Amino acid sequence: MQKRLLMLALVFLVACTPVTQSPTSQNQPSSPQANEAVEKLGTLCSGREQCIAYCETERPRCESYCRGTYSDLCRTIFPPRPDDRGPQTVSGCKGTGTVQFTAPPMNIEDIELIEPIGLMIGGHVTPIDHGYYYANTWTTPGSREDVSEFVPVYAPADGVVTSLEAMSQVYQSSSVGDYRIVIHHTCSLYTIYIHVNQLSEKLRTAVETRKPVEVKAGEVIGSAPGFDFSVHNDDITLPGFVVPESYIGEPWKLHNVDMFDAFAEPVRTQLLEKNVRQAEPRGGKIDYDIDGKLVGNWFVEDTNGYAGVFDRDDHYGYWNTHLAFAYDGIEPSLIIVSMGNYAGEPAQFAVKGNAPDPKDIDASDGLVKYELVSFDYRTVDGQMWDRVTFAKIGKAFGGTSVQGVALVQMFEDRKVKFESFPGKTAMEVNGFTDAAKTYER
Repeated sequence: MQKRLLMLALVFLVACTPVTQSPTSQNQPSSPQANEAVEKLGTLCSGREQCIAYCETERPRCESYCRGTYSDLCRTIFPPRPDDRGPQTVSGCKGTGTVQFTAPPMNIEDIELIEPIGLMIGGHVTPIDHGYYYANTWTTPGSREDVSEFVPVYAPADGVVTSLEAMSQVYQSSSVGDYRIVIHHTCSLYTIYIHVNQLSEKLRTAVETRKPVEVKAGEVIGSAPGFDFSVHNDDITLPGFVVPESYIGEPWKLHNVDMFDAFAEPVRTQLLEKNVRQAEPRGGKIDYDIDGKLVGNWFVEDTNGYAGVFDRDDHYGYWNTHLAFAYDGIEPSLIIVSMGNYAGEPAQFAVKGNAPDPKDIDASDGLVKYELVSFDYRTVDGQMWDRVTFAKIGKAFGGTSVQGVALVQMFEDRKVKFESFPGKTAMEVNGFTDAAKTYER
């Protein structure tokens, strides 16, 4: 299963596909929040020309900025989000409040398993804001030409498709792409699908007309062997992000709601029966920050929070500056140290002895050493999980062989010093070197 998720993560981290490169068409953000973001990031992404260039290269570090400021250039097919830093409400949405979802996003009989929000995998260094649906036909992306292995993807409730983006062209067949779809069910409640590989005829037509399109509960919007799924409500803000401004590049993270509780019965129970996570909350959790404590998300100082830093010579992804001390997304009793740059690669480890708990660590604790170990899962009946087929997960556990050390020290409520030491043990690490970095919320 981890391999599966890594493949989907790699699919997500490919080049965005520009729809137009008109030198005269601009869509400047107008909200105070967006203008503040532009002022902050404008010196890093110096303008329209750089955004054009970076929308044509592998995983633009400027992507969030470019996508919000020059949304006609990068990925957005219709209509451009007003900016990527405010609420996702856009022209075309209808109504207010919430609605109950009555249709599963995938036929129940087609689902092999569902994973909730909150995992940390590869470049997804901080807890992931979407869950994963896998069909029982799922195989490695890129190896498939037989469209019969795709299964239908459905709208969960009536709504309006307000955003449709081409993520990449990952299959040789020209009829198979990779799309991000946002459906507003009201002007504050919306679902986000990522990695839908084929669009319904209605949505293909919408690509040509570039206009929002209404969909009904249970209507096919496309097909895929697996996809990302999340539910968001702009009327609700998660309390566990102590500096919300750090997420101006992906503001929907602040408004995640339980991806199962949105469904009416019996669909909710049917979907939960496919969910590998048995711990509460069954839908997972992403917001672990506690002000003054180590637990939660951290970003290298002055790197624009989640958005990362623009650097033409930097071959690392935007996640290179991310760090998280959180809990496993499937079985949250296990402490996870998730690093954007561990020997040049993103990596996640459990902690030997599963202690100390980062929610108990503050500035008074001084230097803290975490010995890093691999981790695995057992099902509720004690069997090792193959990470491929559905199972109810009962326990996540760390290994015994130390892979490296994470050294951290809080010196302010919202600042820490951090350095990783691959291949070392705690006895071999006596303090920070010049490679240590300061992280902030």
